[in-house]
Amino acid sequence: MGDRMIRGKGRGGIFRRTASALLATAAVFGAVSAASAEPIKVQRYDDADDYLPSAEKRNKDNIRLLLKQQEGEEIFKVASPRNVLIDVVAKMPKDADAAVVMLLGGNSVLSIVNDRLDRSFSFQPRSRDHWWTQQFATFVVDAPSDRLGKDGIQDAKWRSGVEHKTDLQAVLDEIGKRFAGPIVIFGHSNGAISLGNVASLASPRVKAYMFSSPAHNKPSTEILREVEYKAPVLLFEHTKDACPESRSRDAEQFFNALKAQTKKLIWVEGGSDPISGPCGPFAFHSFYGIEKATVERMVAEIRNAIK
Repeated sequence: MGDRMIRGKGRGGIFRRTASALLATAAVFGAVSAASAEPIKVQRYDDADDYLPSAEKRNKDNIRLLLKQQEGEEIFKVASPRNVLIDVVAKMPKDADAAVVMLLGGNSVLSIVNDRLDRSFSFQPRSRDHWWTQQFATFVVDAPSDRLGKDGIQDAKWRSGVEHKTDLQAVLDEIGKRFAGPIVIFGHSNGAISLGNVASLASPRVKAYMFSSPAHNKPSTEILREVEYKAPVLLFEHTKDACPESRSRDAEQFFNALKAQTKKLIWVEGGSDPISGPCGPFAFHSFYGIEKATVERMVAEIRNAIK
């Protein structure tokens, strides 16, 4: 009937009215689409003030507690198909022949102020410069934009789920566009669960998986024991790690349960007396006081594993 109306008497006016209606509908649809395309975002919670003041007072050995954004570092945003953005803090030294992708512990929410890395103090961010001197590029992965609140991505069930996997795939794809060399996935503490999720992707670009103080001793971490690791696995554990989720006395049992053809458990000793709780950033759990030596040993083990 519509076609006949357009072709009948007075079709010009009807056509114009019909066309106008269609354009108006398209404009409304476009506006709705544009609105729905806006990435989901919540306000960022910066926990630096929760930890640093007391740690600075107790830091009698003057150990570096944090490392702000350095020359040559950039923050790029990754768009995930589920309509969120993930910040990645990256540095690719000219002589870098491998890259480490850092999946953070705790709530995984970085301290980012005015689009610059500020006071992130956990083990991986505060020691990333030690990787650069060993010819490694670093990619530090933030929590997604819909989980930047106080809890971040502490939820182990979410870390091992489909939404996180979708985000991690998007991050790996973007890193792959920027860096052509071998990639190592590095999960510390709660970041170990994220590592397990990455392993389920079985990306051929990933040449090794590395755990440090993995938070395996709690509910919803089954993925760590169920996934098949298609690349060598390294597990770093401090002999005095007293965090209930990653106790050193449980490390061998966890290590033996990992489904990997090639795997190695590396014990670490030494460090300074803790100035945080046993699962915190300034304890044996986080290699407090021996960051540089630990990273250098990690590099040696990685190069041996991927050669």
